[in-house]
Amino acid sequence: MKRTDQERIERELRRREKKVRVTERRTSARPEASASAYIKVLLEAFEFDDNIIFNTANDENVQELLMSMKEDLPEKDWEGVLRSAIRKTKVQEKDAAFSELKAILDAF
Repeated sequence: MKRTDQERIERELRRREKKVRVTERRTSARPEASASAYIKVLLEAFEFDDNIIFNTANDENVQELLMSMKEDLPEKDWEGVLRSAIRKTKVQEKDAAFSELKAILDAF
């Protein structure tokens, strides 16, 4: 085998290794749960009509989501996530739902 062939093979190996390192770094740098992901999950978990969200205080699924959000996100993002999820429901009683969810979050 010629020296140029060996160098070509070595370059190709280095490129493949670099590609693996870069993809690992990209996937590990992403947080497992972001604020927007929690907004979507909370929106799916809420049961609501035009006026009110029904399951803010007594639903175990919502409480578990709030507990995991509290662990995964910094405290400064909690209120924003709650407000955004409530706003996307387009209910009339936004303040009541927010105060109930905030009380649950503070209780943990």
